[in-house]
Amino acid sequence: MHILFISHRVPYPPDKGDKLRAFNILKYLSQSHTISLACVMDDRNDEQYLEDLAIYCNRIWAVPINSLFSLIRMFWNWLIGRPLTIGHYYSWLFRNGIYKILREEQIDLIYVYSTAMAQYVLKVDSIPKILDLVDADSEKWASWSKYARFPMSCIYHLEGKRIKAYEKAVCPQFQTCILVADSEKKLLDQHVSGHSSCTVTNGINLHFYNSYLSDPLAQDRRNLIFVGGMFYFAYIDGMLYFYRNIFDRIAQAYPDSKLYIVGANPARSIRNLAGDSRVFVTGYVKAVRPYLQMASVYIVPLRIAPGVQNKILEALAMQVPVVTTTAALQGIDAEPGRDLLVADTPEEFAGAVNRLLADPDLRQELARNGRNLVQQRYDWNENLKNLDPILDKVRPISRG
Repeated sequence: MHILFISHRVPYPPDKGDKLRAFNILKYLSQSHTISLACVMDDRNDEQYLEDLAIYCNRIWAVPINSLFSLIRMFWNWLIGRPLTIGHYYSWLFRNGIYKILREEQIDLIYVYSTAMAQYVLKVDSIPKILDLVDADSEKWASWSKYARFPMSCIYHLEGKRIKAYEKAVCPQFQTCILVADSEKKLLDQHVSGHSSCTVTNGINLHFYNSYLSDPLAQDRRNLIFVGGMFYFAYIDGMLYFYRNIFDRIAQAYPDSKLYIVGANPARSIRNLAGDSRVFVTGYVKAVRPYLQMASVYIVPLRIAPGVQNKILEALAMQVPVVTTTAALQGIDAEPGRDLLVADTPEEFAGAVNRLLADPDLRQELARNGRNLVQQRYDWNENLKNLDPILDKVRPISRG
């Protein structure tokens, strides 16, 4: 088939959640199908990566988002009761490019990646369409509103309500809606009717994130590591929560403990944590594996964590013991106590970390079990094979 793949970002490099999933799906589809890629760019630096995607795509149409026009569109959407997100990702130039591709190419299937991009093909009813929402976005915004301060809490709450209404209107217009985890599918199905939904979960590059890279000296250190884009509200909230409520409980037992917060564009509140000599805020790094290699424990103290947290899979693949919250684990089929440790209160979280720091045998046991888990259940190629019956179901009749 000839598939038009529409994405809200340039799906490369595969170095963070949404790009990681989009790239691996695009790469998998390109093995058996012809791909035309259409994407918007919220970062002009991403233009350099279009050449890397060309080997998978027959055609690429990429349009940068003008930040001024984006603010105007978001303000207008706010006034008329539509989601801010939809306004942010709208471009008339991009829309015209989509219709140009549909006129010039014999497209058999449209694969839309993210709810915000559905707006571009709602009027297309002659070609089968799949919507990969990844997460139930409405629930994400609602969760953010619980932890944000006023007035952002009100904005997030309202955005969640508007996205929910948008999901109700849009999802039934696609042949199939795909989500990253059964928990996300359940959330969507609770408030959307008249649609078809299924789950295609994420995976891990088992060769890239390999346990042989682990540093044996990490067993003798007290390095606590978190990796994530530190401009993202859920990660900012999680790390501030950890520092303010949990870290000192660990440092009392292990004064040589160090906290490494690894990720691009850290917010000022995160940068300020580096004033503590025990805390290291790296900003952007070219590779996260060296930090995973030096980790004694990988921490995921997130209170807001929709979908699948790829960072957990990466740590498990490299045999780094993980302590996570229930919220961050909901999209991963791991067994607490066997594959990793789960803790939700500050006392429990600090206790779980201290337990691992005190017990090298437990760390090694969790490391082995975690690696086995991702090998058995989170290989990208195996998980993406679940796309094949979905495509077969919506495959158009030959135009012969």
